[in-house]
Parts: sequence; C-alpha cells; structure tokens
Amino acid sequence: MRILIIDTSPIRRGAQVFAFELATHLKTLGNEVSRVYLFQFSHHENLPLSVQDRVLPFREESWLEKIPSIQPSLLLDLRREIAEFQPEVILCNGSKTLKYGAWLRILNLARQAKLVGRFIDDAEFWNPGGLKKQVYSFWIGKFDGLIGVSQASLQSVQDHYQFTKPARVIHRAFDSSKFRHAPNRLAARNQLGLEEKEEILLFLGNLTHQKRPDRFMDIVSKLIKTRPNLKALIVGDGPLRENLENQVAIKNQESRDKKQEKESNSKESIVLNLASYVSFKGYQQDVAPYLAASDLLILTSDTEGLPGVVLEAAYFGVPTVSTEVGGIKECLIDGETGFLVPSKSIEDFCEKIDYLLDHQGLRKTMGAKAKTFISKNFKMDQVANQYLNFFSSLIHPNSSK
Repeated sequence: MRILIIDTSPIRRGAQVFAFELATHLKTLGNEVSRVYLFQFSHHENLPLSVQDRVLPFREESWLEKIPSIQPSLLLDLRREIAEFQPEVILCNGSKTLKYGAWLRILNLARQAKLVGRFIDDAEFWNPGGLKKQVYSFWIGKFDGLIGVSQASLQSVQDHYQFTKPARVIHRAFDSSKFRHAPNRLAARNQLGLEEKEEILLFLGNLTHQKRPDRFMDIVSKLIKTRPNLKALIVGDGPLRENLENQVAIKNQESRDKKQEKESNSKESIVLNLASYVSFKGYQQDVAPYLAASDLLILTSDTEGLPGVVLEAAYFGVPTVSTEVGGIKECLIDGETGFLVPSKSIEDFCEKIDYLLDHQGLRKTMGAKAKTFISKNFKMDQVANQYLNFFSSLIHPNSSK
C-alpha cells in the first residue's frame, strides 16, 4: 500500500513522534510510506527525515494562515508531492493538516487517494462554536474516514461535526525499542544528580496553556510545605516557560524578603525557596533518564486525546496522577495504574500524590500494573496493522473481511 502522511512540521512532539514511528512500522510491513511536512521548523529537536520525506518551504506564522486561512502555494506544492508519489491513502495527522487535506479534496487535487483524518484531541474544547465550527464541519465532511486516538476523541468529532462516514478508534502507541538502552532508576538518578531520598515528580510535555504547567507549579508549591525531600522536574519547552521561570524568581525574592523581615525581628522561621525544589530542564531529546528517575508522573492538562507520556511513564513502572480529561481513562485505570483527579483541584492532586509518596509499596505495585497494562494493549505493531486494516476497508469497501 502507498501511504502519504501529511504532518504539520518535523518537530519532536507527541503527535509527530507517533506519526514518525507509525511510518517506520508501516514500512517494515512492506508498505511504501512518505511524509510531507507543511511547515518548516528550524530547531534542534527536529525529527530525522528519510529520502522520501519532504518539508515544504512555508511558515506556520504566515498571515495567510489567518486570512484566507490557507496558503495557495502550499496547496500547489502538496499537489506536486501527491502527483509524484501517487498514494492510495493520505493520512492527515491532526491540527492544520485537516484543513489542507479538506482543500485537496475540495479542489480535486487528490482524485484517487482515500483521505483519512487523524483526530488527536477534543473537538469542542478547541472549537466550541460559531462560524469556525461551521467551517470545520464543512472541512471534516470532506474526509473519507476518521481515526480517533481515543473513544473520547472520536466521539467528540462525530458529535461536534456530525461526521457519519467510516470512523475507528485506534489508540496511539510508542516504540519501546527506543528505550532499550535506558538506565535503571539508580543509574538515572546518578546521571541527573538526584539523591535516592528525593521524591521526584515529573512534568513532561509542552509548556502551553492546555497542559496547565501553572497547575503543576501550584501543586508543588503546596506539597513542599510538608515534604522537604520533594523535587519537581519540568521537562519540556514552550511559550509559557519564561513566565513560569519568572514566577519562581518572584516567589524566591518574596521568600528572601520575608526571611530578612523575620530575622530583623529576631524570630525563627522556615522560608521555602521554590527554586531549590523546581528544576526547568527544557527540551530533552532523550527523556528516558527523567522517566526512569521519577516516582510519579503528574499530568495537569485541561484537554488530552490519549497522552503518550502516560504510556512512556508506565513502561518505566511510573504511575501517573492526572486530571480526568479526554481519553485518559483509556490508558490509565484509576486506583490500579495511577490516580485520576476529576475535580482538577490542587488539594485533591496533593492528597493523591501525598498518599502514593507515603506508600512506597502501593506506588511500586501500581507502576508494575501500569507497565503490564500498556505492554499488552498499546503495541506499535498492533496499531500499525489496525491502520492498514482501516485503510483497506476504505479502498475496498465491499470486500469480505
């Protein structure tokens, strides 16, 4: 089968990493796969490219992305790539690839290929209503089929855009072979300069509004009042990083001012220096040491599809404490492989985290169950075959299974 995957940019982020790993597995199964990235992204965290892959010479920041919301030259370049590769299936990997895929069909630029959209989040969260919803309903309707990364994601797009064509839930997975040389817990802590007595909470993801790193910071600020050995690692980058680091600096200055005031009054006090508990690690190409060294993964997002970071943490036997959003319940069993926090409140997060840090045996049992659960249910080879079966059902709708 000839499969063209259209993606936003070769940035090393969750959805893009999955598409990269999926393409690799589809190739090992004997398929011809090419990836086309709509936008350039000059950064050290780019994904590797094969000879079949293309990065189109366009920028996502172009004003054309707002008015008229597409770049005509980009569509022409896409047409050339399609004409050259002649795919049977075009898979659009969420985000802005969906509107460009729709325009390929509207302008009849991909006549023979089946057009499939991969939906990775909650439709209503990102597009609650109004004209934008109407436009996206029109675009989504141009697809021959949809794949949701979770039942929650697929249901949201079907309900929100009234999509009635073939659709399937195919959970995301990850290639565990990339962790074959990962260090164990002790080696990882030594590598990162962490002590065994320290209680490590990990935030791993983009520092963006929907991921709510500010909520994570509030959780840490409350916990350190009673847990002197707590250490919070923030691994990731994004538009909120500078603001978060500034908040830490401001709180530290306030603490120093309070300490000086107390000392001038000759009264003994304990002043918490937040910077000594929180460490910003930025983007890391190899996240294995951070996962291996952690006691808990903390997911504070307001929206998710099916977060790959939960799967990766489980692989290392690290349970997750998470907001109950999107498809999280499809990859985390509450009370068995981690804890869910439906309320999203700081107090409830702290209660769950305190309990797991205080009960090491339970934490390890949860971690072991999490690893078993994801190892059984989120295998990349199984996922790749599910994609192929869905593609085949669209290409040959009347064939017997």
